[in-house]
Amino acid sequence: MTFRRKVTIVLVLASSGLILGVGGLTYPPMAREQFEVVRQIARGIAVTGSLTIGGDLHQTIPADPSALNLPAYQELQQGLRKILGSNPGVRFAWTMVKSDRPGETIFVGDVGDARPSPGLRYDASQIPKLWEGFEGPASDRSPVQDPWGTSISGYAPIRNSAGKTVAVLGVDFYGRQLYRFREQFQRLIAIGLVVGIFFSILMGSLIARWIALPVDHLVAGMRRVEGGELTYEVALKTGDEFEEASNAFNRMTRSVLKAREDLKAAFLKTIHSLVSALEAKDPYTRGHSISVTRYAIEIARAMGKSVKEIETIEKLSVLHDIGKIGIHDAVLQKPGGFTDEERKAMQEHPAIGGRILAPLGLTEEEISLITYHHEREDGGGYPHGVDRSKIPDSVAIITVADAYDAMTSHRPYRAAMKPDKAVEELRKNAGSQFRPQVVEALIRVLREKGLAAG
Repeated sequence: MTFRRKVTIVLVLASSGLILGVGGLTYPPMAREQFEVVRQIARGIAVTGSLTIGGDLHQTIPADPSALNLPAYQELQQGLRKILGSNPGVRFAWTMVKSDRPGETIFVGDVGDARPSPGLRYDASQIPKLWEGFEGPASDRSPVQDPWGTSISGYAPIRNSAGKTVAVLGVDFYGRQLYRFREQFQRLIAIGLVVGIFFSILMGSLIARWIALPVDHLVAGMRRVEGGELTYEVALKTGDEFEEASNAFNRMTRSVLKAREDLKAAFLKTIHSLVSALEAKDPYTRGHSISVTRYAIEIARAMGKSVKEIETIEKLSVLHDIGKIGIHDAVLQKPGGFTDEERKAMQEHPAIGGRILAPLGLTEEEISLITYHHEREDGGGYPHGVDRSKIPDSVAIITVADAYDAMTSHRPYRAAMKPDKAVEELRKNAGSQFRPQVVEALIRVLREKGLAAG
């Protein structure tokens, strides 16, 4: 056997082993990343959906077929259908209660491909995350196989007005993106093997020296992607199959990144829909979030904020009151003043909003736009009581925009203020409640619109 043939065989084996080894090293973390995104979305949908299901209503529904004709059951099914319709990736949405038998649960509500079956008993002994869902938000650590197929499910408790868990809400999310990603990765490995063998045979002993640099680049790029840099791309300009392999790898990482962003966008769209649903229940706050967003954007521009800061404000300010979806309607729509207990409950809505948006993977500053928008410059706000040193300009902008729109809008307990009167109140509290430079920026905006005195 000639030396050239020996080198060719060594190169064939080496290139095949390298591609398979790098693939084996890279695939698990990328698959985990993709799966974690699906888990977060499933958990987020369950958390959001559970807030729309009334626990007091649910506990009046018997867990047996007699529930089918009850108005309360029909109302529950309607709520589950809304959750299903708002989230295209969800195939089933259901509620369960605990059975008197160990490891067993019982269906109450159920919408999806199958016929509703209240009273159907279900062996959940091998699904620990479902049981955790009775205590708090949870999602499956690995795909679950049952008679309906293989799914990734999210769970969240349904609580009554006393705060007691009466059932668990589940949503079954079929992670097609995860399996599509696996197929793409397998195709990439197959292409890599073919390319490696072809080059080894074609170039023989010369390829050993020539191939070293492209392989180093590919390995380095794959390791960076393995470390979580999904935006990193391998730049090979060799004009051969290795360039094509790097392009295929780059396309794959872009598809994974796009799938994650699409899932985030879908969840954010669901949250926006819930904001609209929340405001639709109260004619006095209808359009409030849109108005606050418009004022906040104009203030940010007047202050010379960057394009990125303005985009963040535009994306998140409309969600500043999302936490109110966790406040009882009797408190939200009360026409008069609040009791101390009601006021305390209402002041929790920024923190609730932060918990709802947590699955999106937002930065701490982005989350603060929701959780801090009722904080004050002097530290006398709620729910955390932080002062100006912890409040970014973007939060201070939303706070001023929110206060101005609230003062100039009609409420059941008072008439709307004139713009000049609202401006007077903002100036009066500048430095203590509001950031002075933000107040002045709003006044400049209002002057341009002819809504404030020159």
